Amino acid sequence: MALALLLAAILGLLIVKAVLLQLRNPSSPPCIGSWIPWFGATFQFGKAPLEFIERARIKHGPVFTIFALGKRFTFVTEEEGTEVFFTSKDLNFEQAVQQAVENAVSVPAEAFYQNHGNLYSMMKGKMAPSNLHVFTGTLCEELHEHMAQLGMEGTGDLNDLVRHIMYPAVVNTLFGKGICPTSQSEIKEFEEHFQKYDEDFEYASQMPECFLRNWSKSKKWLLKLFEKVVSDAERTNPSETASKVNI
Repeated sequence: MALALLLAAILGLLIVKAVLLQLRNPSSPPCIGSWIPWFGATFQFGKAPLEFIERARIKHGPVFTIFALGKRFTFVTEEEGTEVFFTSKDLNFEQAVQQAVENAVSVPAEAFYQNHGNLYSMMKGKMAPSNLHVFTGTLCEELHEHMAQLGMEGTGDLNDLVRHIMYPAVVNTLFGKGICPTSQSEIKEFEEHFQKYDEDFEYASQMPECFLRNWSKSKKWLLKLFEKVVSDAERTNPSETASKVNI
């Protein structure tokens, strides 16, 4: 009996704290939550995110906040508000994504802040519109090669078909053949893990891994694979690898 009363008291305090958290700043955008501490609107949002966001926009206006998993997620749904947000002097992209990156790919904060600028500059230069023509020929050859393997007839899921063709073509174009598994004998297991990782990425970037065990298993499998890729690259061409890392 005493334990039940204690749990009820703790639950009541958590509910009050959650409510006060949502109401403490009256100038903030409308906040959507629930009476359930910490989880907030997680369950409603998780069932159909796009529909939930659209209903919230109609009810609360173009700017609103969703309280879920102990965090506040503010949505800006109109072009004018988006422009104000991205031109704000208070915007810090690194701080905004650091925790999500740590959850999603296990990169600790220190390593993230140390390398993010160099990695961003390298990828921005490599994938700049002025450089995309470099990849066009190779990408077309890769697409033709993998499409030819499909045969002349058959049925299947369109998403699976596009993924099955686009993934090896793009990976081979960007990183070169043989870096990541793209052969018919190797690709099935990779596709399964990558698909699971991709499907739950939005949730996993915000939630503890214990709630997404299958996703966590796929993440560890992929990280182990890429560790081997890096190790092989360093062994076969250490000077080139070092120069890329130290850009």
